[in-house]
Amino acid sequence: MTAKTSHKWATVFLKGDYEEFSTDLRGGKQTDSFYDTFPEIEADAKAFVVQACLQKLGEFKALNLVWFVDEKYYELTGIKKQIGNDYIRSKRSCRVDLRRWRAKFEANSQRLYFEGHERNDIVKYRSEFIGYFLSHKDFYYSVIYDEIPMWQLPTQNPPRILIFHDESTFRSDEVRSKRWFFKQNTPTFSRGHGRSHMILDFLIQHPSEPFFELSEDEWKQAEFGKNIGTRCPVEQIDGAVKVIDCYFKHGENKDKSKGLVELCKELGVQLPAKVKLQEICEIRSNHRAFQNIAKLEMLAVKYNINIIFCPKYHCELNAIEGLWCCQKAYVRSRTNQTFEKMIKSISESRINFIERLIALKLCRRFWHAIEAYSKGQTYANILKLFFSQFCKTTAQSHRTITNTNIDEN
Repeated sequence: MTAKTSHKWATVFLKGDYEEFSTDLRGGKQTDSFYDTFPEIEADAKAFVVQACLQKLGEFKALNLVWFVDEKYYELTGIKKQIGNDYIRSKRSCRVDLRRWRAKFEANSQRLYFEGHERNDIVKYRSEFIGYFLSHKDFYYSVIYDEIPMWQLPTQNPPRILIFHDESTFRSDEVRSKRWFFKQNTPTFSRGHGRSHMILDFLIQHPSEPFFELSEDEWKQAEFGKNIGTRCPVEQIDGAVKVIDCYFKHGENKDKSKGLVELCKELGVQLPAKVKLQEICEIRSNHRAFQNIAKLEMLAVKYNINIIFCPKYHCELNAIEGLWCCQKAYVRSRTNQTFEKMIKSISESRINFIERLIALKLCRRFWHAIEAYSKGQTYANILKLFFSQFCKTTAQSHRTITNTNIDEN
């Protein structure tokens, strides 16, 4: 409609005859819409869209709604769809439907990733974790709180070296850039599809270098030789683990659970007479069959190395999480790469991490966070102190580490 025609009919509507305006079928809804005719399809379509948008993978597209509505229409009317027929509702119309139902097509990032930072059991363990490091701070290498971070040597003997350990997975074409959302039903963040590459690393608090690595000779010593009399790095290889069934396989109690009393008998655990369930739980918790100890922990005990687990959900207390943030930010800035290019970018990101001296900032942040928690700060306050004032109480994506974000007071 041209501006001249629009002005004409606006004048007719305001000053002219209503009969003339309505006779030309202008000024309102003249026929029922598709969803007025088939309200049950609209209800089903809304439910379908909400469930699809809640999926972590973010694969839902307006075309999926087109297919759904088309299928429901022919199912409801009983009409057989002919080959070559167009869809009942176009892709553009379905996009309008999504926005009318208050769905939004936004960037697929910066959403809730995990919760539980102030849970009672987490806070309790965090207090124990912080208390340990504050009481032994003088034994560790630390970083001087200055605009240019520098190493500070331990003042107590024997000196201790803090080693942060973790693994992380890199994926090519990792996350879709945008997806459909319902504001009141935002799904958790998904790492998505793509070929993956897992890396395990050790970040150390020591002036020599940020990474713990084995030399070529040490790698060779850790390898098995092929023939008799060649190198062998271990005295023995752990045998098969004993397996005990938790259900009876034979007899009158077949397919019934054994219960803790029977399991303790098979494990050789002596139980007192008339023992209660709570007492059994305490006794069996000390048995190795009920202890989940990683091989890394057992290896550390062998060499008198103490492993302390960081509190759950607290990446700011594990410096190696900052390493992954830095490396992934570097890799993801080169998006849509092939797997081979991603591997090359990972190597480059490691060099970038060393050249920018980010390890010093991460070690400094670790001790800053320890002291802040000891003064009663919450997780939300820590985010705002050391990351950004824009951080929210719930965890979002990892933040950039900069000197200006660290409160020197």
